[in-house]
Amino acid sequence: MASVKTSAPAAARRGADLTLGIDLGTSAIKVTALGLKDEPAGEASAAFETLQSVPLAAEQSPADWIEALRAAMRRLAEELGARDGDWASRIAAIGLTGQLPTLVCLGKDGPVARAITWKDGRADAWAATRIARGDHYSRTGMPIDGRYLGPMWQFHFEQRADKVVAILSAKDYLLYMLTGEHVTEPSTAAGYGVYDLKERAFARDLCDFWHLPSRLLPEVRPAGSLAGPLHAAGAALLGLPAGIPVSTGAADSACAAYAMAGLDERITSVSFGSSAVIFAASREPRLDARARYLLTPHVQAGWYGREMDLLASGTGYRWLSDLFGWHEGEIERLAAESPVGARGLVFAPYLGGGEQGALWNPRLRGALLGLDLAHGRADIARAYLEGVFFEVKRCIDVLAENGPIDLIRIAGKVAEAPKILAMLCDILDRPVSAYADRSPAATGAARLARRLLKSKSTQGHVLPASRAPDQPITRPDPSPALAYKSLYGEYLVRSATCG
Repeated sequence: MASVKTSAPAAARRGADLTLGIDLGTSAIKVTALGLKDEPAGEASAAFETLQSVPLAAEQSPADWIEALRAAMRRLAEELGARDGDWASRIAAIGLTGQLPTLVCLGKDGPVARAITWKDGRADAWAATRIARGDHYSRTGMPIDGRYLGPMWQFHFEQRADKVVAILSAKDYLLYMLTGEHVTEPSTAAGYGVYDLKERAFARDLCDFWHLPSRLLPEVRPAGSLAGPLHAAGAALLGLPAGIPVSTGAADSACAAYAMAGLDERITSVSFGSSAVIFAASREPRLDARARYLLTPHVQAGWYGREMDLLASGTGYRWLSDLFGWHEGEIERLAAESPVGARGLVFAPYLGGGEQGALWNPRLRGALLGLDLAHGRADIARAYLEGVFFEVKRCIDVLAENGPIDLIRIAGKVAEAPKILAMLCDILDRPVSAYADRSPAATGAARLARRLLKSKSTQGHVLPASRAPDQPITRPDPSPALAYKSLYGEYLVRSATCG
């Protein structure tokens, strides 16, 4: 399909006053319709499966993503259509975001196999034998392991290279299905593991390192720029008119942070989903001497995100709930019944086959330490949450080494439980505030899509930063915060034995 010229954004249709954000998450598609003044008009979601054919595998079917998107859009249409029968004509632009890094290899007739998700650990040990991490980190900003697209490609697909015509990340695959374009943007390109931060382009020598033919890579355009118009098949999929401008969007972590904290260096966002993403905006490309965080391009050219990802916060939450037969929200309720420190119980929450965060250690494994007959379910629930929050604190403390952090903005289940939010606040010993939107990544994508509605004269200029509405601020309670300061030191010592 011919490329679409992007010298000027597509014109908005008369009366169009909504932007649509689509987030292809780790376990579900989420869609959000947002008014031009940040007022939410509606949201919906639909789940899909992760398939584990062998140990450490975590694959997904791109066809399942498409069916989930179709289902989510039907649900959104039902919600919006009940109030406005002509809602589809009000969509002015579409923005995309998605899980990263997740690899889709396209053949002539579609994906040649299931997508390899970022949770797949099969290439970890192999990749560790090939990586001189310092060299890769200084070029890419990524502490490369087997969960980036370059090593995924060589490990899983090199022997089938003759069947592949393009490789895309999950969000970029969805973009292709809506526009026909093979396009990415810098924050997602970074997850390919071969994107040179300084050169702002895929690097031929890094591609060669992973035996990745550079001709298979998508074109890199600016975040939030025009990818192309919604084509006829994409319009049928979404139930929208063809021709709506579709944005390149940005990575899910960057979109969520943009929605939650804007471009404010003194606010750090923590988004609890399948993983917990800790993200701090930076005007400078600040690499860490110990490669303890990702340095990724942000949604605005010239801005960067310092990012850490705790692999199994949400999936660990679901695992523990299923293990004990706990209903939604019961972990939070039980945890509030146990005292600070969970009666000496420590839960090292490394349940996803290693950990990233500030540690980047694939050998770490989860552990419940100090368990005896006096402990109950409430203690286990509290110890699990305290363990996750101690790991968040480890990350926040690293980010604070390079500048002050005035506020932590929280999204996810934690933000919906005041007592648990207070626990997190006491552990971090910093002010926190809740972010109310259920899908900050989809909201951020919807906000980025507004860039397509600006006049031609504004293109290339810095747009006003997205800022989340002011929310009440929770401040640390001095007594438990002091107790947690001591407990945190003990946690660091005891959790270090879990490798």
